[in-house]
Formats: sequence, C-alpha cells, structure tokens
Amino acid sequence: MSRYPVKSETCHEAVDLADTLLPGNAGVTRAVVLVTDTAQLDLWRALLTGEARTSAVPVVLRRHDRRSLRGWAQRAEVFTTDERLERLHALTGGWPLLVDRAHRLHVELGDPDEVLRRLADMLADRSAVRAFLEATGVYADPALAAGYRSVAAEFGGDQVDTEAVVTAIACEIGDEGEARWVFACLDALQVFDREEAQLRLEPLLQQCMALGV
Repeated sequence: MSRYPVKSETCHEAVDLADTLLPGNAGVTRAVVLVTDTAQLDLWRALLTGEARTSAVPVVLRRHDRRSLRGWAQRAEVFTTDERLERLHALTGGWPLLVDRAHRLHVELGDPDEVLRRLADMLADRSAVRAFLEATGVYADPALAAGYRSVAAEFGGDQVDTEAVVTAIACEIGDEGEARWVFACLDALQVFDREEAQLRLEPLLQQCMALGV
C-alpha cells in the first residue's frame, strides 16, 4: 500500500481481509504483511490507537541506536572505529534514510571521513534538510507538525514522560483525544529517543526542524 495512492476504505478492507480471508485447507499456515507509509494515516490512527478490531500488530521501522548502528557498521565493514561511529550517529541520528545515504556514499567514494564531511554539508543545505524532514513524515499532517513543534517549544532537548508530552500537544491543538493520537503517530515516526520511561526529542531531527525550512 505504501507504493500506491489508495482510498482509506481500501486500506481498512485490506486489514479486514488479512484477518478474515483464511485458507480452506487444513494444516495450511499464512502470514500477511501490509507495508504502509504516512499516506495511510487514517489506517495508522485505527491501528495505533486500538480503534480497529483486528488481530493486526503494528510494527514500525525503527531508527538505529548506537548498538544497532555498530552492528550495521561491522556487517557492512564501514565506519568501524569508535570515533567514526559516534560521528555517524550524530550526523544520521540513526535514521535509515541517512544511514543508507552514508553507505551509498562510501561505496562511491571509499573514504569514510569524506563521507562524514559530505553528510555534514548536506545538513547545512536547506533543500537537503527539507527533503529529510519530508521523508520523516513529520509534515505528513499539519497536526503532527504542530504537535512536534509544541513539544520542542515546551521541553527542548529535556527528558520528560509521556503524559507531559501529551499535555504539551493538547495545549497546542486543544483536544486531549487528538493529542494522544498525534503522540502515538509521532512516536511511531521515531521522533523520540527513549530511556526507560523518559522521552527526549531526537537531536538531529530537532536541529533540522529548528531551521524552519
């Protein structure tokens, strides 16, 4: 579904069929994977908030943390020193889009330090930053962007709990129920770093959003 523009009811029907269209033969097992993006936010709302009566379990594409980024670097045999890994994490935030870009640049250039310089240059390019922000999905709906900005304005880079984040969003958009949906969506988009029960805005995205591009 992420590759084609589809109607909301088509998305919901796909989930319903995944639940109900079962094999007719005994001993047959099946699994259904529906890949969506922010073009299907109505479906996200139903799945992330529990509004949909379905056995479907949402699975989000997660950013790399330092540990998984190290594992990726070891498998790809790139950026393997501690210093380069730390710089790679700071310049990509673990976002798969930027990590993939770093990998492609490394294949092209063969020089990890030059790749890191190129990444830093991209983050100083307003058009590149705008393309990154669009890709994260934060601009997919005005309520998401407004909710994000309200959290950034209220807490900056501080650690806070979920209820504080929801309250900040609710004060901005004026509806607690809608604020909880916005939070669930932003959380699925990986805009927060988590440490136990505490949340903090991911620094690279926060830096790019602050540019106001």
